Amino acid sequence: MGCNRITTSDANTACYQTATFNTTTCVWDVTGSQPAMPTLACYQTATFNTTTCVWDVTGTMPTMPTLACYQTASFNTTTCVWDVTGSQPAMPTLACYQTASFNTTTCVWDVTGSQPAMPTLACYQTASFNTTTCVWDVTGSQPAMPTLACYQTATFNTTTCVWDVTGSQPAMPTLACYQTATFNTTTCVWDVTGTMPTMPTLACYQTASFNTTTCVWDVTGSQPAMPTLACYQTASFNTTTCVWDVTGSQPAMPTLACYETATFNTTTCVWDVTDHNLLCQHWLVMKQQPSIQQPVFGM
Repeated sequence: MGCNRITTSDANTACYQTATFNTTTCVWDVTGSQPAMPTLACYQTATFNTTTCVWDVTGTMPTMPTLACYQTASFNTTTCVWDVTGSQPAMPTLACYQTASFNTTTCVWDVTGSQPAMPTLACYQTASFNTTTCVWDVTGSQPAMPTLACYQTATFNTTTCVWDVTGSQPAMPTLACYQTATFNTTTCVWDVTGTMPTMPTLACYQTASFNTTTCVWDVTGSQPAMPTLACYQTASFNTTTCVWDVTGSQPAMPTLACYETATFNTTTCVWDVTDHNLLCQHWLVMKQQPSIQQPVFGM
């Protein structure tokens, strides 16, 4: 008996199959196999499209993450994620006065800040930068002012770094021969001591002048010479009137007889009486004769 032929449309074929009716076996020989699923990336899925008869593959690779300048990325097909490698360069060691910011364009650290300027130093100072406090440590002190005499002043010389001392002791004053001088450091003047020797007591006929060479009084002048005295006189020097006071008077002439004359003897200091008896008799005769001019006898 013959087999019933069935149309190909009666055969249950997939899109990738073809059917040939086998008159021997009286069945449709179906050939063709589904196309192999394509190799998929980890992020893909495949669905067989029976209309188009191909595998519809869906899914896209994850977007590469945004990378820092120092990073690289490789897609890991096992974990199906991007493996990002690379690390930011270590921040450089900074001085205390520096700051650092990472430059994503140049991919290096931008270091800013500069060491504070060394302060202006006095000649006796030194400075070292303190990295802990970030300031300059200044050491050194001005040398102590030297001990000054009362007549000195001191000014600190910033060039030579020492005290300039000016001023000199006042000159010793000119001294009299009887004076001494000692410099007084409290009043800053010379103390002059010593007084002129007292003028000696002078006789009325003396004068005194101070001799600055021998430092004694030179006394000049001598007592007036005693005047020549008559034998009957004495003299005493009067220190008030500064003359000799002469005392004593000549002895009175003795009463003489008519025939006597007297002469004062300065040696014996008496009157020497001389006898002129004959002359006296002649005088008496003449006296009795008035008409005859009488002679005059000198005494």
